[in-house]
Amino acid sequence: MPNMLSPELLAQLFSQESNDPFLTLVTLSHASFSQDIRLVNNTKNITSRGQEFQAFPMSIRLPVDDGETARSFTIEFDNVSLLLIEEIRQVTTPISVKIEMILASIPNDVQMSQEDLLIQNISYNKTRIVASIVLDNFLSTEVTSEKYGPLNFPGLF
Repeated sequence: MPNMLSPELLAQLFSQESNDPFLTLVTLSHASFSQDIRLVNNTKNITSRGQEFQAFPMSIRLPVDDGETARSFTIEFDNVSLLLIEEIRQVTTPISVKIEMILASIPNDVQMSQEDLLIQNISYNKTRIVASIVLDNFLSTEVTSEKYGPLNFPGLF
């Protein structure tokens, strides 16, 4: 389902100067977390649809859309506060990610949303946490349910 952009967002996008920040809300979910981790790339916390998103320095590197490579991207989080690293170190299975984009002036109106994302790989050092996220791994998707082997298809071998 395509995202429908609001007139407010379109006005900000097409204006020469914008006074309304376009914010990214990130929700990290895992069974081992005591609760979902909700973050926003802002200098102050934001409440959207009754959920508080904690201000947290992060940046997203969007995927290359060339039709040939797996669609993945990275989110880099600051590791200075050690808020995320304590939770991440306990996880051995994929972490679910939900990314939403909002305008700061209308935080309850989600402009764009991407759900069902999974963190494929996490690396970190003393200052940064880099999470590799997969949109869909269409290059590794099996085409048929048949396995081609000598028992099932002797004429091929």
